Amino acid sequence: MSESFLNMKRPVFHSFLVYGVHFAAVLAFVLTVGGCASMKNSSVKPMGQGHVDLSEVERQLKEEPDPQVNMTEVEEAAQYFEEEDQSLSAMTAEKFSKRLKLACLKLVRLEPNEEIALALFEQGVQLFEQGEYEDAADKLGWAGFRWPETPLEEDALFLRAESLFFANRYAKAQRAYEKLLKRFDSTRYMDRVSPRLFAIAQYWEKLDQIYDYHPLAANFSDKTRPVFGTFGNSIKAYRTITMHDPNGLWAEHATMAAGNANYIRGEYFDAANFYDDLIKNYPQSKHLLPACELNLSSKLLMYQGPEYDGTALKDAEVLTDRLLTQFGSQLKDRRSALIETKNKITEAYAERDLHIAEFYVTKRYYSSARMYFQLVMQDYPQTKSAVRARERFEEIRDLQDPPDHFAWLKKIFPED
Repeated sequence: MSESFLNMKRPVFHSFLVYGVHFAAVLAFVLTVGGCASMKNSSVKPMGQGHVDLSEVERQLKEEPDPQVNMTEVEEAAQYFEEEDQSLSAMTAEKFSKRLKLACLKLVRLEPNEEIALALFEQGVQLFEQGEYEDAADKLGWAGFRWPETPLEEDALFLRAESLFFANRYAKAQRAYEKLLKRFDSTRYMDRVSPRLFAIAQYWEKLDQIYDYHPLAANFSDKTRPVFGTFGNSIKAYRTITMHDPNGLWAEHATMAAGNANYIRGEYFDAANFYDDLIKNYPQSKHLLPACELNLSSKLLMYQGPEYDGTALKDAEVLTDRLLTQFGSQLKDRRSALIETKNKITEAYAERDLHIAEFYVTKRYYSSARMYFQLVMQDYPQTKSAVRARERFEEIRDLQDPPDHFAWLKKIFPED
């Protein structure tokens, strides 16, 4: 067994014990030499034959400093050696893993080799120029594999993806582009990868709109499409652009396209999420106005009525106010439709409070119901719900709440 393998895991206690033994040996040597020197230079004089002045020895011993051990320093040293031991073990394990992988590749004669990689790369480029894209993709894939983590691999991965794209193998091309972005996150080919992914996503999106593929229906005949989920993979391609190139030119286009694709399919929740991202992250985008309008429509379509959550209604109100204030001059004929939409949102708020009032009526809590009826009449006086609230308020004006059967308990345990 090699020395590096034996040193992969060194117990912390064993390391600290070794350091302790060395420290004790050095300390014993220093004390021995210091003691001999002090005895040699001692000023004690013999009183007679075989006698020593013991009082002088005691005085010298009392003057010697009492050695103290600083436990804080000991603990800090132990922690330092423990951290050092763990980091060294991790580094050794990583090196061992790489060496093991390299040994396995050597067994099958596929170890990294720059000369072979360059030869494969040149063959791939020649095949690419001749239009033999699938054969070129195969050669370029092996070229990147034989010389990893180098600019050669980056070039090979990009040209392999391009070969698959021109061979109309869009699913494999998508995975090849994603592999390039994963291996080289800041690749110099980003400005060419993003439009390719956008084109693939657009193609799959249009196909799905025409044929309405089921997400679980397997595809084994059309090599331009993925095996499963044509629409889902198109959205994934859009997301890849926004994740790896958020500040690029194609990021805002991909976000808007993904929102529109979900809106057309009736996936209003997902569409609203994409529109929200565009509004928040790209405030200077040329898609901002249509994104706000479509987002408003998505929020209103997401709202399911007074019995459900009102978050979408609140977001719709914010978007309406923003459109009227920020884009008032660009709306033109749509301004009147937006004002009508705002009135409908106000009516929906009134319906929510009216629904709560009716709930209290069914439970015979008439005082609470009258409070909500009054709230509707005061806050939304121009709505149809206000007319209904006024009628219902008159109907239950003189009705009393049911008796409180636990009044005695409140006297025993007052709220104060």
